[in-house]
Amino acid sequence: MLLPGDAGYESRIESCWSASSQLRSFCIVQPRTKHDLAVTVRTLAACGRGEFAVRSGGHSHWAGGSNINNGVTIDLIHFKTISYDPALKMASLGPAQRWGDVYKALEPEGVMVAGGRDGDVGVGGLLTGGGNSYYAGRKGFACDNVVNAEVVLADGTIVEANANVNKDLWKALKGGLSNFGIVTRFDVHAFAAPQLWGGLRASSASHADALIDALVNFTDDNHKHPEAAFIINFTYQPGLSPGIIVAHVIIDADGVQNAPVFDEVQRIPAFFSDIKTRPMSGVANDYILPSGLRNVWFTLTFKNDKRVVKVAAELHNALVKDLLESIPAGDLVTQSLFQPIPKLFADIGVANGGNVLGLDKAEGNSLLWLCAASCRTPEEEAIVYRKCRAMTADLKQYAESISAIVPWIYVNYADPSQDALSSYGVENVEYMWQVAQRYDPDGVFQNLVTGSFRLPKH
Repeated sequence: MLLPGDAGYESRIESCWSASSQLRSFCIVQPRTKHDLAVTVRTLAACGRGEFAVRSGGHSHWAGGSNINNGVTIDLIHFKTISYDPALKMASLGPAQRWGDVYKALEPEGVMVAGGRDGDVGVGGLLTGGGNSYYAGRKGFACDNVVNAEVVLADGTIVEANANVNKDLWKALKGGLSNFGIVTRFDVHAFAAPQLWGGLRASSASHADALIDALVNFTDDNHKHPEAAFIINFTYQPGLSPGIIVAHVIIDADGVQNAPVFDEVQRIPAFFSDIKTRPMSGVANDYILPSGLRNVWFTLTFKNDKRVVKVAAELHNALVKDLLESIPAGDLVTQSLFQPIPKLFADIGVANGGNVLGLDKAEGNSLLWLCAASCRTPEEEAIVYRKCRAMTADLKQYAESISAIVPWIYVNYADPSQDALSSYGVENVEYMWQVAQRYDPDGVFQNLVTGSFRLPKH
């Protein structure tokens, strides 16, 4: 246990990726085994009043996502398993492990898993929140590749959850976060994988329309090329270029160089290109987001409609101009990022036993949008938050006006003001409540874990 003033307490607080989430808990408990964790949870549950948070990798962008002021933080730092069973084609991962290290460990085995695209992101939060990956066209969301989970329940019981045992819990964990227990080990499907080809390109804003067309066309054709991934990002990053640029990532998971699926994109001029062949660990670790800054994130989902992307670009231009009137240029980074969510992602999830995300109810292909901004001071963060929230509301209103909104909020990108779990749909919310009542009848994880996203009031 670490208390304020103890050696190691400050370093654990500061190791949270986002300065916004560097809260000061009354104590940090670091159980070494699942049995230690079971005692910890059982003890906190018996108190009935002490609030607590659960930290896996500590990459939450917002205050309270994986930390707490004054309460107890359960820090899973010692749960960093990485092993591979070639007979079962399964990797076993601890929740506090980071994806960049997971990939490095598995690459000598010639296998890979569907996981985070930023190597600094932790395993636990990504998998219980869904998890998009460069393999999603073939493997669905990362959570859909969880074969088994070892879970500590509120009463200290340790159970397995899979397609044969505690199947309802297994499904609920795929998108339901820490609402039912604390996962101490994820057993994840592994598959043979070559090195990837692709990387980051950047074009001037004058080529925005061509890139938007390429994004919409790619999204509609993604089912024909499931090995391919494409992301575009309207971004203000003063260290890269004055003004706003359109960064974009192209990836071929089969390692095919200059595959025809990217012809339209590569015809668009770029002033920067980092396209090459490299391992998944290289891609993940080459594009890590900087830590120690204050972060504001909002997210929405839309139909695959270029009108929405164009309006988002216009709103982002206005946002940056507005923010720079009160925030020094060197303190600010913004992103208005779009990534394809074609229908096949949800179809794969259904085929793999289902999840609670609710995207299987969405019609057609979608685009997932992230508005992200980072700054340096609490005062700047207050300004950024207010203006990013307003931009999100304006974009949502426009999308609704042309019937292009998809009522789904990706919980791993969401601001706490966005009711992400309700967006999974009434049926899935009811399902999650049934699971919570079965495995946590006293409501420990609903009442004592005050941060993160709790189930909507029942």
